[in-house]
Amino acid sequence: MGHTRKKATSERDALNMAAIEGIKNGIYTNAKHAATVLGVSESTLRKRLKGRKSRREAREAQQLLTCQEEKALVDWVSRATAVGNPVPHQYIKEMAEEIRRSRVGVEEFFRPLGTTWMEAFLGRHCQLQTKLSKAIEVSRVRDVTQEQVLTFNDEFRKVIQEKNIKLENIYNSDETGTYPFI
Repeated sequence: MGHTRKKATSERDALNMAAIEGIKNGIYTNAKHAATVLGVSESTLRKRLKGRKSRREAREAQQLLTCQEEKALVDWVSRATAVGNPVPHQYIKEMAEEIRRSRVGVEEFFRPLGTTWMEAFLGRHCQLQTKLSKAIEVSRVRDVTQEQVLTFNDEFRKVIQEKNIKLENIYNSDETGTYPFI
């Protein structure tokens, strides 16, 4: 999967949007000036000023989820992983199907998500990264109940809220080392 290319495309789109805003606000005198300063293609910038959409915007109608629905899905995945609950690809796909089902309705026909949908979704949202997890030792799992885990998570969230702790300041430590919680 080409995450680096997708990230570069997103950055280029952001620069083009900044150039358009700069021209409208008078920061740049014309498209050539904005293209030179920001390092974007002048021809692309002129086309966008005339109303042409980016590839991402043009292909939005072909996507099975709207941009707002995908943003909601990305936010859900980000929140879940921020509190230590990694979301498997199959759960993300099931949640996307549920979002579509709630929009379309059960009685209407809609085509199911394809086998490559997950890869395309991750390509559109480079901030989501796949990480392989390690299996937990049986001795650690055997003595822990679901109630204990839920209680711990509730208390942990309360402490984070009460103390106004930012998620980027939370670290996890185990036998493999210390790393950011997010």
